[in-house]
Amino acid sequence: MRVPVSWLRELVDVGASAEEVGEQLAFSGTGLDAIHHVGHDVSGIVTAKVLEVAEVPVSDKLVVARVDAGPAGVFQVVAGARNFRAGDVVPWAAPGARVTTLDVPIGIRRMPGDLESHGMLCSARELGLGEDHSGILVMDPAVPVGADVVELLGLRDEILDLNVTANRPDLLSVFGIAREVAVLFDAELMPVMSGVAEEGGDVSGLAAVHVEAPDACPRYVARVVEDVAWGSSPIAVQSRLSACGMRPLGNLVDATNYVLLLTGQPLHAFDLDRLEGHRIVVRWASEGERIVTLDGADRHLDRRDLVIADGARAQAIAGVMGGAEAEVGDTTRRVVIESAHFDPLTIARTSNRLRLKTEASHRFERGTDPGIAPGAAATCAELMRLWASGTIARGELDTGELPERPTVRLRRSRIETVLGTDVPSDEADRLLTGLGCEVRGRGDEVEVSVPSWRVDLEREIDLIEEVARLHGYDRIPSRVPRGLRGYLSREQVLRRRVRDCLLGAGLTEATLPSFVPDDDVQAALGGSDYLEVSNPMTAGQSILRPSLIPGLMRALQRNSARGSRDARLFETGTVFAGWPAGAELPEERTHVAVALSGTVEHASWDQHSWPVDALDAKGLAGHVLEELGIRSFELGPCDWLPFHPGRSATVMLDGAVAGRFGEVRPSVRRAFDLEGPVAVAELDVGVLLAVAPTSLQVTDVPRLPSVRRDIALFVDEEVPAGEVQRVIALASGPNLESVALFDVYRGEHAPPGRKSLAFRLTLRAPDRTLTDEEADAARENAAAAVRDRLGGETR
Repeated sequence: MRVPVSWLRELVDVGASAEEVGEQLAFSGTGLDAIHHVGHDVSGIVTAKVLEVAEVPVSDKLVVARVDAGPAGVFQVVAGARNFRAGDVVPWAAPGARVTTLDVPIGIRRMPGDLESHGMLCSARELGLGEDHSGILVMDPAVPVGADVVELLGLRDEILDLNVTANRPDLLSVFGIAREVAVLFDAELMPVMSGVAEEGGDVSGLAAVHVEAPDACPRYVARVVEDVAWGSSPIAVQSRLSACGMRPLGNLVDATNYVLLLTGQPLHAFDLDRLEGHRIVVRWASEGERIVTLDGADRHLDRRDLVIADGARAQAIAGVMGGAEAEVGDTTRRVVIESAHFDPLTIARTSNRLRLKTEASHRFERGTDPGIAPGAAATCAELMRLWASGTIARGELDTGELPERPTVRLRRSRIETVLGTDVPSDEADRLLTGLGCEVRGRGDEVEVSVPSWRVDLEREIDLIEEVARLHGYDRIPSRVPRGLRGYLSREQVLRRRVRDCLLGAGLTEATLPSFVPDDDVQAALGGSDYLEVSNPMTAGQSILRPSLIPGLMRALQRNSARGSRDARLFETGTVFAGWPAGAELPEERTHVAVALSGTVEHASWDQHSWPVDALDAKGLAGHVLEELGIRSFELGPCDWLPFHPGRSATVMLDGAVAGRFGEVRPSVRRAFDLEGPVAVAELDVGVLLAVAPTSLQVTDVPRLPSVRRDIALFVDEEVPAGEVQRVIALASGPNLESVALFDVYRGEHAPPGRKSLAFRLTLRAPDRTLTDEEADAARENAAAAVRDRLGGETR
């Protein structure tokens, strides 16, 4: 919804800037996409009176004119249009002026016939008034010569580009936004409609309205305007319509569109003399009935479509688009203005079936205000009188009544309970009254009558939300409401630790659907005993996922297809473990899974990158267990399908299966179009939380420096480096902080059948800086232990 700020200021007395208005609307829940500054690229254009027009001898398209620009003087201008004549007042862009169609200023140009053109005469497009470039814009002869066109026509403006939610159809109009702004700024709201001058005959003798489908059309209001003259609407009106994104089409159509934008009530104008019997009949379409709509398309209707017909045939698709046969145009002399209220579902069904979306259907399918229909019709008739010299018939044809205003019970104390802050009763009443509500009663419980334009206010909580929205979400303090305790459960805390540790390890979190394709489940897991959805959202997503692995495998494939083959993903989510006998719902469990593909790029003592393997998945699984305070676990064989039988393992905690990790079988990789190794791990968060300690021990950040010592040892080839590291860790004493392998040597300087392992010991005492003697003693103890237990030898 595009709203010119200048139009808004005519309806609400607010002195705030466009930015301040937009900010307050955004804070109150109306999305602000942008603020467009229009007309700021147009300057130096003044009104000029044409003194004479002559042909250019060497061209059959150009004319040369002399124009009087008032104080600026008289100038010669060459133009390519011929729709103006001597005595007309036109916009003249002086040399140095700027227009919307050119990136450079207007200059003095040499034209055919050796003529100089001082500036240019402007069409509507050069001024930003639309796309009409067929001729020069001829202005009202009464406007003063030499006046600034930008100021005269109000071309310079700010446009609020608002994103209105589907539940707020009352904001799909300039007046609706003005009503909102008036409440937000506590400003005066001007009336939207004025009186109507009825000088014609009685409307009942000119036309008739019959509603045969009252459920789909509870109210239909019609007015008749006679003796109209087709032409252009005022320039300022064209400017305003263009600013709102509508193309000016002529005074009669522009009047309906102007009122639509002003009030939010869609209108339609029929040529009365083209309606059979001068009758309007609101009825359901016949099966197979056809109508050519205003866009030139031949539409096929069915019995679910509501139409506006005359005595013989359908002339419009109700609430969507009019028909071409009764369209107003340059031959129209009498107009019937339709202002109706239609059932939203009926309009939405027809609009969706025909794939025909219009400004009218956009509003009708969300719900329009039945109370505004008579006023909107009267306002449109008055504009046709002013813009098209029409005569308004006396009275209106109104087939419905305004329904009673719904009443909602509101407890004032409930406002504070829900919002967690106290909003004074006077302030709450002011906000609701500003919206058009009527508050009745005293004390804690009151009755609130909801206005007809607020179709979304049905319950007490809706009213409380309005108070919160208009009072200001930013004014509601961030605190827990009284009577409630705010905390995270142990499960929530530990689940967040799992997520944070995987993010800290450099993985990217994935959020994938709970529904997965059957083919992906079969390829990754095999078997067939899975929960299938009877009404899947798409044919390719019919299985409730029994594991996170199929979804992550497909995510790896999508990354690989886009050139990102080195992927490190994880997901925490729900899996469906089956349907226990007698249970109403399937069993749900929370799992965490990681998936790695491509290469791992980390610096180490012997290489900088390597293809992912089972140990990478094991390391991440161990990282999760360590983060939860689980220091020991057992590994067992894994025979689950996605895993390679020789490169995988099952994680056991207290005899329960906590998860699995390993490399994916080549056959499974090929099923997902993945090249190179893939490693995955999946853990059952519920099992982990049952074993994890209730509290975690943390230590302070060290304040004292560490001491490092290196030790190199010859050991037999069959002695694992991990066993050497374990012996060193046990023998180095209580001040050992870490021990890490940083070099392996095999070569001519090593004894036959032996290898050299070099370890770095980091030592630190909690209460003092270690001496060299203490650090050397720890190293010697470690070397002695390796010699005694593993037959090692110090290099």
